[in-house]
Amino acid sequence: MFHTIGIITKPNDPRSNDKAKELSALLKGKGVDVVQGDKQIAEQADLIIVVGGDGSLLNTARTFVDNKIPILGINLGRLGFLADVPATSMVDIVTEVLNGDFTQEKRHLLSCKIEQDSKILGQFLALNDVVVHRAETLKMIEFDLLIDGKFVNNQRADGLIVTTPTGSTAYALSSGGPIMHPGVNAIGLVSICPHTMSHRPLLVPGDSEVVIQVKDLDNGAIVSFDGQTSMAVSVGQDICLHQYRNLIHLLHPKNYDYFEIIRSKLHWGHKL
Repeated sequence: MFHTIGIITKPNDPRSNDKAKELSALLKGKGVDVVQGDKQIAEQADLIIVVGGDGSLLNTARTFVDNKIPILGINLGRLGFLADVPATSMVDIVTEVLNGDFTQEKRHLLSCKIEQDSKILGQFLALNDVVVHRAETLKMIEFDLLIDGKFVNNQRADGLIVTTPTGSTAYALSSGGPIMHPGVNAIGLVSICPHTMSHRPLLVPGDSEVVIQVKDLDNGAIVSFDGQTSMAVSVGQDICLHQYRNLIHLLHPKNYDYFEIIRSKLHWGHKL
């Protein structure tokens, strides 16, 4: 079913490299071409296998979302939310995938522009979340929140998390946000330690435009994207977000169960 597979490893990780060699030998033994390197993968691959963890898969998703290549994640550590194929099961599950026996789903990303006086200062993508947070200081930041051009509120807080359903089990969850099933078409807004306790998590339709207008900073603020890249922002700059036009396609084992992963990661039903 797949003729050319791109393999992506976790940088500077010998275990990832060793597992990738094992995977490459398996694929070649089944008559599948293997490519590595962003350019080759983008031009030739009809499947990408990430050997690492959720962090590696997040980076891969942002890099190749416009190429619309499905992605399968091999997890080298504990079960991941995104990279959900245990390394110990790699041979069996990859073989099943090659035979067309898998589950596929689509996930939304967020597109973010930093603007000032109608100038675009930066553009970024995020699969998990975009987080506006204070720099290295104990002082809060102040910002206005607008949805589809309508004023929602003014907040003083340590920051704000704008999350996709995929990212709802990451930073947003630890900040009191709700878990969103990946099939939900919504954007989540979760304040980080707001000065006014009445600021509660908010879900808006997935096609909404979210604008955060920075109003007051004592020592600067940062916007982070999936916790992997970031940009400093200043007073007078707007952070504009909406769903990205293209989706990523994740492949899972045939017996994939989202709720089983949630139970495992969050220890639901475990005795303390």
